Amino acid sequence: MKSRAFSYYILSTLFLAILLFIYIFFDATYQIMDFSGWLYFITSCLSHSALITTALFLAFFIPEYFLGRKKTAQILIITSVCLIAVLCLINLQVFQLYRFHLNGIILNMVFGPGSNEIFNFSPLLYVKESLRLIIAIGICIFLWFLAQRIHFSRHAKIISVCILISCLLAANIMHVYGSFMQKSSIIASTRIIPYYFPLEANTKLEDMGFKQPTEAQIAREDMSGNVINYPLHKLKVKNTKKPNIIFILIDSWSKRTLTPETMPHVYTFAKNNQWYDNHFSSSNGTRYAVFGLFFSIPSIYWKAVESSHVSPLFIDQMREEGYGIHIHASATLDNPPFARIVFQHVPHLLRNTPGQTPYDRDVRITKDLITELPALKHSGKPFFSMAFYDLAHAIALPASKQGKFKPAWTFADYSKLDNDLNPTPFFNLYRDCTNVIDQLIGQIFTALKKNGMDKNTVIVITGDHAQEFNENHKGYWGHSGNFSRWQIGTPLLIHLPGEKPHKYHYRTTHYDIVPTLMKSCLGVQNPPADYSFGHYLWDRRPRTWQVTGGDLQYAFIIQNDIILNHEGDGSLEVTDSKLNPIPDYQINVRQFKQAMLHLNSFYKK
Repeated sequence: MKSRAFSYYILSTLFLAILLFIYIFFDATYQIMDFSGWLYFITSCLSHSALITTALFLAFFIPEYFLGRKKTAQILIITSVCLIAVLCLINLQVFQLYRFHLNGIILNMVFGPGSNEIFNFSPLLYVKESLRLIIAIGICIFLWFLAQRIHFSRHAKIISVCILISCLLAANIMHVYGSFMQKSSIIASTRIIPYYFPLEANTKLEDMGFKQPTEAQIAREDMSGNVINYPLHKLKVKNTKKPNIIFILIDSWSKRTLTPETMPHVYTFAKNNQWYDNHFSSSNGTRYAVFGLFFSIPSIYWKAVESSHVSPLFIDQMREEGYGIHIHASATLDNPPFARIVFQHVPHLLRNTPGQTPYDRDVRITKDLITELPALKHSGKPFFSMAFYDLAHAIALPASKQGKFKPAWTFADYSKLDNDLNPTPFFNLYRDCTNVIDQLIGQIFTALKKNGMDKNTVIVITGDHAQEFNENHKGYWGHSGNFSRWQIGTPLLIHLPGEKPHKYHYRTTHYDIVPTLMKSCLGVQNPPADYSFGHYLWDRRPRTWQVTGGDLQYAFIIQNDIILNHEGDGSLEVTDSKLNPIPDYQINVRQFKQAMLHLNSFYKK
């Protein structure tokens, strides 16, 4: 029995590996594969399958076997392998349609109300898919009987296990190398394998002194190509007068601080310009929020963008139009890897700002931006500058800068945070931080006016995401915890020279910013759908089914309701804007299907 079980373990691992290997031919990634990519993908399929079958044997076979219930152990392991094989095939169909793997949203589409409107298959297709599943189940059962005829010697068993362990080590080592060296074939093929998370060590390798390749080196050495169409069509550009553009980005900016008491300079700016007070970020965390802001597409494309070495179209177009680009970030641009992904084509990029504390660095980036203004003015060329402030994220100030708002903590004591805590002292410390940011931004306003640059400069002020102080009374603090407006709802303020002040109350998103600037500043005539998930900011049409979040855990925002997909258990939860569950929520299945298909817009078919 033991020998038969081991043979079945090996055979079922190989069968599942074959099923996983097939995935690559249902995606454009196979077109960019090279030798190292194929070697990585094969070892990944084998090692991932081995881990799955090992888990099945540990959970279902071994306990029953050692309890003496050998027949039960046999039935359980065959059934579990059959189930995994069936799930692999069903997931393959999902991946082919939507380019991501089975999760709570997809299960709701299949089994929820209105599923017949989403999946309206012909009888012939049902027959074909049923035959595939029957064949897969039949193979799983057949392999058990085949295992009786295949006997592994002790030596062969050791070799087999060593091969699988070697595949596991090799796949992870190759992914560490491929991720660091930006190998398209390795990065792109990783996302194809369902729920596969190999090792990365980019930061650790850089700390050890290793250098990532430059864009020129990547272009010479990695000719694999890309797996996305971004943009969908070549840009058509009308020659227009090019204004300067300044982004002021505040990490973790709560809209509750946009008051004359807390942020007087920014509040005055808001009242005198375009104020969008129902604005939503593209994520509840910095990595994906900044990605969505600059690329104007959801973060599910992060891996595809990374493997294809694609730069934000907005930045590429500004460079094409002769803009000088200057990025001033308080926090490092290496982690998250914005230097490598978002700002990869920015020359002379300063990846780390000198300074011991967030306050020191925030002061420094303000000074650097202001100092360069006269030279930029005299250059006669348009420019794009960004100041990315970190104080509101750090919630830490020198003692001399504290105390404007009381009562207040002197430091952020996260150990005290719970659902019963009075948030006022913590929030007041946060207000002190945003007040300091406001003073620094005020210096930028003054410098622009002093240099006579306020009349020909577009200024965009927003947060990467928001910061929650338990406003929903659900025990959430900070960000990256949920998708309510207290974590993704952040102010958006824009100065467009010549535009009259106006406050807009309809919902806008981070995806809307780039299309608006591409049209109004850079003369791009293409519709936003060619390169974005957003609309023009002046477009009042509802932003239904806005996707926000990361590449694994994300949500659809539908008017005032939230659909959450949790990466851990894959469950689907529908809540209102205050995170109260809505158990009987009826999803508009037609819009649901359209939204899911829209997520694939920029993948190569």
